[in-house]
Amino acid sequence: MATTGRAIDVDSFLDGLKFNRFHLTVLILCTILTAIDGYELYIVGWVLPDLARDFGVSRTAITSAMVAQQVGMLLGAFVIPPLADRIGRPRLLFFCYTGMALSAFAILFTSSLLPFAICRFIAGFCGTAMIPILVSLASETAPQRLRSTMSTITVSGTMIGALLGALMQGFVLEPFGWRGGFWIAVALPTIMLPFIYFLLPESLRSLAARNPGDPKIQTLARKMDPTREEPVLLVAPPKPERAAGAVLFGDVLGPDQRMKTFLMWAITISSFVFITAGVWKTTIFKDVVGLPWSQVALINGVNTVAGFIGMLTIGFFIDRFGFKRVMVSTFLLAAAFSVLIGLTAPTIGMFVAVAFMAMFQHGGQASIPALAAALYPPRSRATGIGWAYGAARVASIFAPLFGAFVLGEGFGAITIFALLGVPLASAGIFTFWLMSLKGAPKPVRAGHGH
Repeated sequence: MATTGRAIDVDSFLDGLKFNRFHLTVLILCTILTAIDGYELYIVGWVLPDLARDFGVSRTAITSAMVAQQVGMLLGAFVIPPLADRIGRPRLLFFCYTGMALSAFAILFTSSLLPFAICRFIAGFCGTAMIPILVSLASETAPQRLRSTMSTITVSGTMIGALLGALMQGFVLEPFGWRGGFWIAVALPTIMLPFIYFLLPESLRSLAARNPGDPKIQTLARKMDPTREEPVLLVAPPKPERAAGAVLFGDVLGPDQRMKTFLMWAITISSFVFITAGVWKTTIFKDVVGLPWSQVALINGVNTVAGFIGMLTIGFFIDRFGFKRVMVSTFLLAAAFSVLIGLTAPTIGMFVAVAFMAMFQHGGQASIPALAAALYPPRSRATGIGWAYGAARVASIFAPLFGAFVLGEGFGAITIFALLGVPLASAGIFTFWLMSLKGAPKPVRAGHGH
């Protein structure tokens, strides 16, 4: 297609866009897909008692399937994101969600632990890189001043996945058993495959880099900027002379970027250590604090709702006040309220502390991919975010041992929740360090740009 007018750098074009229906569609789809990913990867914990009883094994025996899933997630976090940076986000998302649906379908016909563990390895491999890729997609299509907001709203879909899991437990698990939960795990990604194929956009930057005359560029640019009447000639930055792998490695671990990347990994590891160690919170509230199941359920509900609020809102504040102020204070406040949970248990103050801890902790967690998206250039963005998650997966394999340790040692609630506050405080310290380095990412404030 012929184009007129002066050439525009593709990044300048993207940064100058105004939020419109196209961006809203991408945001909604990415958030829904993140919710499905959250449901798919956490379903085993929700159906574990029924699953163990049906397989005729102890609940602790299911640990092998969880470890298999974690190993799959670890490998997928390092292998899949670089492919997204090469072959395109929508295409890879389509294959990965297909893989998750097929692995869930195969599980419906399993009756022993080994094939179940193999299927969970496949689900983990396909699913772990979805959040980094979806955040990259939302970030690349967003107007620059709204980039953090769109990234964190996308990540908030994981809490929607948690709500889906709670609904499944309440309405599906008892009448249909654990297979009912996995039928949902088959249906959700399958339903979304046509939306991924037809509605999710390819990276405009990648299209312009491959072939500036590609007619798809004009179609996509018109969707992104429907007010523009004339065709636009987009120019991508010149391709580096080095091989693609060397460019990718340099963008993430080159001399100028290495320290930032290691600190990015440290932030992600700290946050994930809390999350994976915190899977024992239900047991701690029940056995250590001594709450009845009704209050444990209330605690979990408060945690989910407050966490969802934190995830939805933190991007708004980051886009206005910057990563350093918002993320550092968010993680440190989460650590403080974690300690307060132990100090106030089992009074009403404990519920208040749980609400604020969840809001700040989940908000901080949602801000991590937004920070990583701002840290790396578009050509390596999915890889940078994915490798940060991959580093965290290494730690998350061992973090569940926390519960066995504190329960085995007979620690009280104050000590346990103070220990859980340590990784949150560490995430705040590492964020402050990263954001104090020269060249640290700075979001564009609202009202700037176009």
